[in-house]
Amino acid sequence: MELNRTLLRIRGFSDITFHGNNHLHDSPLCQAYTCFPSSFTIGQVNLFVTSDLSERFKFLSEIVFEADEFNNFGVDVERMLLEYSQNDYLNIAVGRYHTAIGYYNTAYHHSTWFQTTTGRPFLFDFEDKGGPLPIHNVGVSLSGRIPSGSLGLHYVAEVGNGRASRSYVPPLGQSANAVQSYVDENSHKALNVALFARPDRIRGLQVGFSAYRDVLYPGVPSRVGETILAAHAVFIRSNFEWLNEALVIRHTPQGGRVFDTPGGYTQISKRFGSYRPYFRYQYLNAADSEPLYPDIRLRAGPSLGVRYDPTDFVALKFQYDYTVLRANQAVLRANQAISGLALQAGFTF
Repeated sequence: MELNRTLLRIRGFSDITFHGNNHLHDSPLCQAYTCFPSSFTIGQVNLFVTSDLSERFKFLSEIVFEADEFNNFGVDVERMLLEYSQNDYLNIAVGRYHTAIGYYNTAYHHSTWFQTTTGRPFLFDFEDKGGPLPIHNVGVSLSGRIPSGSLGLHYVAEVGNGRASRSYVPPLGQSANAVQSYVDENSHKALNVALFARPDRIRGLQVGFSAYRDVLYPGVPSRVGETILAAHAVFIRSNFEWLNEALVIRHTPQGGRVFDTPGGYTQISKRFGSYRPYFRYQYLNAADSEPLYPDIRLRAGPSLGVRYDPTDFVALKFQYDYTVLRANQAVLRANQAISGLALQAGFTF
């Protein structure tokens, strides 16, 4: 066996951001919703590693070095996949992947350089940043084309561990990780099915939907069914993009009421030479008594910014965010908002 026949390829991505907001970090609002003083922040250092193992087998991984809010660095294997490609109609991947819920999660991975904005919509924030969705999963994924002529239908079918319950408390002395990369907290497996179309007649258009199902055991209540229905319509060309996504997260506690959490965003941008101004509005609204999302409540508001690409490998971004938050009556008397600014340099190497 000649091990040197496989070709290992590594591509790197990272960013540095200066950001701040109009609230002191020790104010009641920031105590409730976690904001920080104006800071320079090192973003994820992402090593994208691929290798062709044979004509049909490939390996893919994203190894991320990242600082947390306590200024400690850690290492995460965000994606790690062994992929087998039979043909355009059947591709099988096993390992840790980005769940095919909606569009953004599989279109943009762990690099801000690919994204127009300084960060992901908070609907698609990663689990360790407080995001509400199972962004990552560990299991098996099938994908491919569906014979459909010019309609361009594609499918994705996934089964995996799912995410740990957001309110799950691990045994004493252990830390919680929402992504279940080693052991599942229960024997039930998460299922996700997605279908989307890329019609030949409208270049750059993609429309689709997905349905995700899992069962969580947070303790109180003892059993919660989780269903996530998502739909998207995006139109992307080299000089123009328009992204639209909407979803509903339904939690059904055993013997209790049903909680529906709606969310979505729209994002539009147009490039003028090296400049790309953009606008995004996002919305997420969880009930105050939501059993798994007690910290989310209402988050909504616009973002306005511009991206400037001085070279093919560097992107400079300036972004203003205005986010309305529904009051936590124990801390705040009325709904309040956070205004924030961010200046980011993203790059690939």
